[in-house]
Amino acid sequence: MAGTVLIALGVLFGSGLAVAQPQGLRAAIEAANAKFSADFAKGDAAALASHYTATGEAFPPNGEIARGHEAIAKVWKGAMDAGIKAIKLTTVEVASRGDLAYEVGTYAAMDGGGKTLDSGKYVVIWKREGGEWKLHRDIWNTNMPAPK
Repeated sequence: MAGTVLIALGVLFGSGLAVAQPQGLRAAIEAANAKFSADFAKGDAAALASHYTATGEAFPPNGEIARGHEAIAKVWKGAMDAGIKAIKLTTVEVASRGDLAYEVGTYAAMDGGGKTLDSGKYVVIWKREGGEWKLHRDIWNTNMPAPK
């Protein structure tokens, strides 16, 4: 699975071509992630969906692809209803080419008391829309062992 994601990113960003990290890209993505985390803490699923492009897609673990703002809001509302009250996103790597960028990172999902309920990793393809970086494709999966 990880190999498939890396192959897809290679094709997307031009295999064998240098991928630039424009000045401020990492800071812009980290700022967008901070706002995403703040909206999550407010319990505002519609605000979370607004961080995605109009044609954005989320690929949650153990679920179908969520296409568009309404479906993405439902994914995040489900996470909130399951007891997740805060999310911490840590950017590990970013690069871009034109109006597309990718980010690799880790996440931790916590309850209201700060106890970690889940942790894992993610890959996001960002797209510049209206001068702003927005999530375009968002996939994540847990580091937690599968239930037996």
